[in-house]
Amino acid sequence: MNNYKAALEDMVWQFAYRGVKNGKSVLYTAGLSALELAFEALGWSDPKYFEDMDGAICDVEGCAGWVTSGGINWRETGYWCLCHEHGFSKEPQPKMKQRAMDKEARKKEVRKLEG
Repeated sequence: MNNYKAALEDMVWQFAYRGVKNGKSVLYTAGLSALELAFEALGWSDPKYFEDMDGAICDVEGCAGWVTSGGINWRETGYWCLCHEHGFSKEPQPKMKQRAMDKEARKKEVRKLEG
């Protein structure tokens, strides 16, 4: 990827709107012409759908919300990346996605080796 395209993609990630549509995470332009041109230049649809991504999509199983906080809730069991809804929940910890549990297990193994 050339530097201009990489810079454009970084700007889109920073400024595009985030949401959930049909149970999937999306970035979208909300009709802003500069974002529309950027999506077009990148060859992206509007909205652009994303599959689950570690560090970007909530660690709670079944949630497609974008991460807004990390480590606030349920920190006794791990450092979870959470959407707004789950990040400030007063509910008991729900089931976490397998990729998130695997990440926490790897971190515990590293701490054992270091400790």
